[in-house]
Amino acid sequence: MPIFVDGHNMKGLNPEDLEKAVNSPVDNFGVKHLEIFYNKNEDKLYCILDAPNEEAIWKHHESLGLRCEFVTSVQQIKTEKDIKKEKLEILGELASDLAHDLRNPMSIIKNAVDVMTIRYKDKIDREIFEHFAKISRSVTKMNMLISDVLNFARTQPLMLEKNSLLNIIHNSLEGIRVPDNMKIIIPENDISLKCDGTKLEVVFYNLLTNAIQSIGEDTSGEILIRFVKKANEIQIDVQNSGSPIPDESMQRIFEPLFSTKEHGTGLGLPSCKNIIEQHHGTLSARNHPTTFTILLPKDIEKLPPIVRW
Repeated sequence: MPIFVDGHNMKGLNPEDLEKAVNSPVDNFGVKHLEIFYNKNEDKLYCILDAPNEEAIWKHHESLGLRCEFVTSVQQIKTEKDIKKEKLEILGELASDLAHDLRNPMSIIKNAVDVMTIRYKDKIDREIFEHFAKISRSVTKMNMLISDVLNFARTQPLMLEKNSLLNIIHNSLEGIRVPDNMKIIIPENDISLKCDGTKLEVVFYNLLTNAIQSIGEDTSGEILIRFVKKANEIQIDVQNSGSPIPDESMQRIFEPLFSTKEHGTGLGLPSCKNIIEQHHGTLSARNHPTTFTILLPKDIEKLPPIVRW
């Protein structure tokens, strides 16, 4: 429908009335409030409305006992941010529809490969086993790509429980193939933290996978994980000896749909950032050496839940 802007006085309306108006569905005249702005000096409201025509807006206000000073048709010019948001919302809907249909056959493929690997372990040669392993890793990667989209586009409430950070790290590593020439150094000291363990496993899976890819499978390298207790928060560093992130990319690595990988979704790191921010934490990156730093509050239950969009 066309978009209009109008202006009129407050006429006794209060913030609660205005909030209800913005959140109300389309009325009997086909009018829907998109946004409302209040000019305190003039005591006037300026409304952005979705309506079939100008007449519908006049009738809408007359039914409320209000008289508009003006109603004018406008054309919405969307910013790049608005367009990206719409794309992500559509992406989230598509991902939700496809995830179930894709994951069922993927699970069947992986289970079948696992069964054949066990059953024919002593009857087939090493080359066939390597093909089985490739199939299994490919299914895991497909599942990860689906999860990237879902984790970013569809925020779900946190399931807060007391978790061991070391257990979360180890669980995330179970799904990753670590090259023989690569060393991952894990802290000896454990930290217990109230968090959504499953979601944090996704974060570490992404960060560790990225670190391995940064070093390269054919290059010897080291990934160092550190836990640091602070007064009111926990710091977790994931440092790797791989190539530094290019300066032009560093400013954009948490930007949705931005990727330096040929086959990347551009949603892995934004998904991680979303999950950490849901925990009222921060995720940042720096070079020399390449390090991703997570800061998480020690007592998340005292903080209000975060709602996106």
